[in-house]
Amino acid sequence: MGLKVASRVSQPFLFFIMCLVFIHLLLRLTLGFGHRTPDLFVVALLIGAKEWNQGKSAALGFLLGALEDGFSADSFGAHAFSLSVLGLVSSRIRDIFVGDSPVFLFAYFFLGKFMREVLYWIAVGNSARDSFLYLFLPDAALGATYVSLVGVIVTSASNSRYWSK
Repeated sequence: MGLKVASRVSQPFLFFIMCLVFIHLLLRLTLGFGHRTPDLFVVALLIGAKEWNQGKSAALGFLLGALEDGFSADSFGAHAFSLSVLGLVSSRIRDIFVGDSPVFLFAYFFLGKFMREVLYWIAVGNSARDSFLYLFLPDAALGATYVSLVGVIVTSASNSRYWSK
């Protein structure tokens, strides 16, 4: 018995999402690059949300968030919350970003990563929370730009719009 996948989700697309998750874990944890690498969990989630419905996107966000929370000692649950809500919202607004032009994709990934940072900041406790200005002026804007560039490159290279058909 093989892996049963819904008719709208192809196995190559699932494999692609799993590869992004594996590369994220490899770069951040195994090789120890930490936050110097792009947040490929957000890239995988936003690519999945463009193809899937709200339930699958929120479930993917929850799974990725729980996986990331497993490696975080001080903010357990905040990653799961932020990525679940991001998956839910990004699957709702995907119709706004229907084009595959680099400008629309850049805006989609930028707003997605920035929203993830805001949701994480809201959900994390005061003991692990940085000041609002310190986090959002340099870190969130640069991180969102980094994720946007990587997301546009990965989406353009993968041509994922053909995998779900």
